Amino acid sequence: MKNVLIAMDGSKQSVFAFNQYVKTLHQADKYVIAALCAEYTGVDSGVLSITQVGFDVIEGLLQEDEKRILSTLNDIESLLIENQLEGEVIRLEGIPGVAIISKAREVNASMIVIGSRGFGRIRRTLMGSVSNFVVHHSPVPVALCKYEKRATEVP
Repeated sequence: MKNVLIAMDGSKQSVFAFNQYVKTLHQADKYVIAALCAEYTGVDSGVLSITQVGFDVIEGLLQEDEKRILSTLNDIESLLIENQLEGEVIRLEGIPGVAIISKAREVNASMIVIGSRGFGRIRRTLMGSVSNFVVHHSPVPVALCKYEKRATEVP
């Protein structure tokens, strides 16, 4: 059985990539590893270093983030179940691109599936891009699924 690593973050772009994999690439001999690289958004170390925030406030922010992350993990698990895929959901730690490449090597993935937000060149250069990093550093083929924003969506 071959392992396929699907990088997920709970965004509509990553769900789109998951669905594209199911529709166009999945085969019965594939074991799906849906990987979420959890990022804590409620606690910004730069802001905390210049303000005096109590421990209880920081703990509350971390707990909110943990609830959001666990909810996302459950949503990803539901996608596996709904699509009757053999696999698992795992949680990665660290810098997303690096963690995805590292896990792909660790599980001997035959492919990585990842979504793209479709940032323009300037924004991608300033912010960096997880999908760009994965494409350039992956030891295996990468299926990059570009999400097309629909006219009815608000940015």
